[in-house]
Amino acid sequence: MKTKVKMARIAVAAGVLALAAASAHLGGGAPLGTLCALCPAGFAQIAAASGSVPWALLPGVLAVLAVVFLLGRAFCSWLCPSQLLRNVFGGRAPRGILGRGGEAAPEKPSSCASCASSAGLKTQGLVLAVLLAVSFAVGFPVFCLLCPIGLVFGTLWALNRVFVLLQPGWELIVFPLMLLAELFLFKRWCSSICPLGFFFGLAAKARARLGLGARPQADCATCISKDGCRACSTACPEGIDVASPGTATLDSCTFCLDCVENCPTKSIKLGFGTPSDVQENQVPVVISDDDPIAKGE
Repeated sequence: MKTKVKMARIAVAAGVLALAAASAHLGGGAPLGTLCALCPAGFAQIAAASGSVPWALLPGVLAVLAVVFLLGRAFCSWLCPSQLLRNVFGGRAPRGILGRGGEAAPEKPSSCASCASSAGLKTQGLVLAVLLAVSFAVGFPVFCLLCPIGLVFGTLWALNRVFVLLQPGWELIVFPLMLLAELFLFKRWCSSICPLGFFFGLAAKARARLGLGARPQADCATCISKDGCRACSTACPEGIDVASPGTATLDSCTFCLDCVENCPTKSIKLGFGTPSDVQENQVPVVISDDDPIAKGE
């Protein structure tokens, strides 16, 4: 089922891809390959492979991390080409950075989301360390050949060769097959492998520690979480209970806005706030022993 918010995410991501492809086709100043220059993982690999810091790429990388610090992992939901493909073809299984597929959230989704995020960050850091070591050994940023984002742009480049230059190549077959295998066979790619997610995770940890940046917040005057409603945490791919968020909304939130769309009382809004602000607006969640949701029924 494609909701209005999901269609908006698809439109935004597809629009960015179309803009990049049009720029490359028209010979503009920002061809497809230059978009990868903004990737923190690519920056680290280039530095490891060349043995020197590519200072010219540093401003763009820092700008991307600054945006992540302010808006969280919005890139994952709204701009990432791999999530675009999942939104179009993959339904909800799974979509979140924690690998959830929209199933009922656990009794304490906020703490579980934070723990899972920390575990995923460690795994992604290990993957990144291995890739940097291999890139240093072979003198080439190897992950760029495997990255789903790079494969999407590589497929666009292969299509451009076919229809514009009339030069079909093996890339038109290999790149899409590799992309489909990574996204739909390795379903924990975003949560356990993606090196880019490691850098985004560090920025998210920093914003959670400082309590800064935008986040979804529940209005305690209208929220019915205290009556047992779990609509936000069930709809959220990360399992975040917006009514009792702790730091999870700053750490794991991808700004997909599913919680906003699925809230039955429309109590969730986006806003900036400090930890004290959130504590004042926090809605207590009371779960009785007879609550069927708490029992998992």
